[in-house]
Amino acid sequence: MAEIKNILVPVDFSEVSEFVAEWAKDFSKKLNAKIHVVFVLEDLAAYEGLYGSIKTLTDLENILLEGAQKSMEDFMKKHFADYPEAQSIIVKGDVVEKIIETGEKVKVDLIIMGTHGKKGLDRILFGSVANGVVKNSPIPVLTINPYRLKKA
Repeated sequence: MAEIKNILVPVDFSEVSEFVAEWAKDFSKKLNAKIHVVFVLEDLAAYEGLYGSIKTLTDLENILLEGAQKSMEDFMKKHFADYPEAQSIIVKGDVVEKIIETGEKVKVDLIIMGTHGKKGLDRILFGSVANGVVKNSPIPVLTINPYRLKKA
């Protein structure tokens, strides 16, 4: 088995992310691996032609980025205060692409993520983000279904 020294944990700041963070931290401690927590802010440029100006979208994107930074700060304090070497990363773009790209850039050996995210239908179906990462990632992906596991 390959040595696992770096783990990427994609989050959306939902309850699922909190659950997955605890699992990732446990894995990390057992493997003596470093954790990189990533949040992907979806790129709003795709909506540029829809009854709004680029200035409006840029302003909205800046507000969302500030919110993401605050949410990441709070998330890290809550879940990784006892794990100060954990690194937080915020990137902008297509969620699936950026998770994989970040994993490659940081040279992670494993991605640990939830099978479901914030969206309601994702509770029923395998999450579209998780599905995209599993199908396209050259990095091994461990998915955790928080609705099938009991919290410790």
